[in-house]
Amino acid sequence: MKKTKIFGTLIFALAFMLAGCGPKAMEVSPDSKFVTMGLDYENLKKVMQDMIESLMQDPYVQKIKTSNPRVVAISDIINDTTQKIDVESLSRELTRAMRKSGKFKLTMAMARGGASMDGMIQDVRNMRNNKEFNQYTTTEEGTLVAPTLSLSGRIGQSVHRMGETKKVDYYILLTLTDIKTGVVIWDNQQEVSKMGNANLW
Repeated sequence: MKKTKIFGTLIFALAFMLAGCGPKAMEVSPDSKFVTMGLDYENLKKVMQDMIESLMQDPYVQKIKTSNPRVVAISDIINDTTQKIDVESLSRELTRAMRKSGKFKLTMAMARGGASMDGMIQDVRNMRNNKEFNQYTTTEEGTLVAPTLSLSGRIGQSVHRMGETKKVDYYILLTLTDIKTGVVIWDNQQEVSKMGNANLW
């Protein structure tokens, strides 16, 4: 009986030790240099930094006064790649910098595929004439501010194979358009290229 207990204890201890020696999950720093064939965090971060710099140096933007900021709506940003990309996070990275400049404001009352609308804006307006709500506390008509500019874009890729080597070229295009005239006031395209073993990727 004692031998059985000792044997069982040894098995349990051995299993515990083996589990401790197995692979463990690791926290990855955003600054870690992991290379993949897809667009990674570092790629997109660099792309957006270059986009922001290009936009802020544009002559049109430099003429905008902070006393009269332009209202921007996020339109369609098409992801035409095989990779799942959070296009809203991408577009909001740019509009966040735009708002910080004091020259732009972002509307959440309307948006297309590149962002999400704030549904509460319309829900609150549906309270009008609802007897359950004090009508003096509801939002009156004519208070929404229409956008003057539209931000749209496209993320594309092209794949090339040369023997056992695979090369993927990504391009990110963003465009800022005057809604009233339909005229493009700024656009910028950034490219990212990746190369690796075609048998591994």
